[in-house]
Amino acid sequence: MTDLEDRLRRDLKELSERAQPGSIRPLRVPSARKAPRMRRWLAPVAATVAVLGVIAGVSLAGPQGGQYAGDRPAAVAGLAGPRPPYYVTVFQRYAGAHGQIITIAAVHDSATGAALTTVRIPTLMSQGGTQGPSITAAGDDRTFVITELGQTGTRNLARFFLLRVTEHGRAASLTRLPITVPGNLSVDDVALSPDGSRLAITVQSCRGAGCQHSGIRVVALASGAATTWLTPANGAPFNVSWVGDAKVAFLWQSGARASPPTQRTGYRVLNIDAPGRNLLAARAISSPRAEPSGYIPLALVTLDGNVVITSTVQNDHQWYGRDTVVAEFVELSARTGKLLGVLDTATKKYVAPGDNGAGLLDQECNVVSLGRTGVHVLVQCFGLGFGRLDGSRFTPLPGFPSPSSSGINGQDAAAW
Repeated sequence: MTDLEDRLRRDLKELSERAQPGSIRPLRVPSARKAPRMRRWLAPVAATVAVLGVIAGVSLAGPQGGQYAGDRPAAVAGLAGPRPPYYVTVFQRYAGAHGQIITIAAVHDSATGAALTTVRIPTLMSQGGTQGPSITAAGDDRTFVITELGQTGTRNLARFFLLRVTEHGRAASLTRLPITVPGNLSVDDVALSPDGSRLAITVQSCRGAGCQHSGIRVVALASGAATTWLTPANGAPFNVSWVGDAKVAFLWQSGARASPPTQRTGYRVLNIDAPGRNLLAARAISSPRAEPSGYIPLALVTLDGNVVITSTVQNDHQWYGRDTVVAEFVELSARTGKLLGVLDTATKKYVAPGDNGAGLLDQECNVVSLGRTGVHVLVQCFGLGFGRLDGSRFTPLPGFPSPSSSGINGQDAAAW
């Protein structure tokens, strides 16, 4: 035995005799995703860990590579940045003896899922029913916009409400916004800018075989003033979201007769500070592949524009005429389309094939809302339900009433 080994053993023996079991934080081998966070809290005991490493050969670096096919951009590496403190769900339920439909916004603690406060939203009824509400959030974690859509005759209806949550999340105020959309335009999706000052709204007017008016309206919340980007191409924009405060991401869905490359279906990013008002001048970015049913999953882009967070679904045909459906939440490079990592996976076995079986699941696994740092995502998926992904760690969350408790099935309107 060398003098160094002898000294190390003596020192470790002395440390072990002085240590109290309750004062020692257990060491866990971190996964590749958690390594940056774990290194921070292990720093104060680095000297002791070094000694243990010399004698026992214990590695605390975690597995190499993990679930990632490439290096993540620095902006979203590890669990950088805080998780939004609140998430808000908006849902509808039946109430009263006559089954009245009421609309509710509920503020939840994002750590525990506990409901902190609720606000009643005026329900927009049209043609004997509702289209269901949607919600979008600003980057301050306290400002939200709720949208309700409807129709009367040939006129489309759209109402927008500003929801402000107090500092501790236990109260919220609701205000109708002075924003109007011409009744000849149908609204598909709405997104609030990170600074909370503007709404991006996808609109279209489609009759017969094509769309005569497709575009994105960017509206100032304070004044209602709107600027519109349009295209005469056959198709329409969907799934709008913000990439910072000056760029808007959206899915361009080409019409049946669209053939030029400039009109191909896929996600794009529009710089609203650039000159011109041509919607299809927006640059193309990487897009998730279409699912077997033809559905293109929702995709969200990190604020720096580098990473696309989305989902994929694959149907594997098995024996006895049944399918296994595998869904993954993934990160793609916005520039190259390269797979950066798989965040989580959901699997459902023994599913009947076809549009009424496995085909229905293609649209049931989606990203719902992305936190400002790009590593905290609200998701909804079969097998998982509704919850949050912190990096690659999934936590189920409450938020929507079940049909057995007078809720309406299939709701997933949430934001943070």
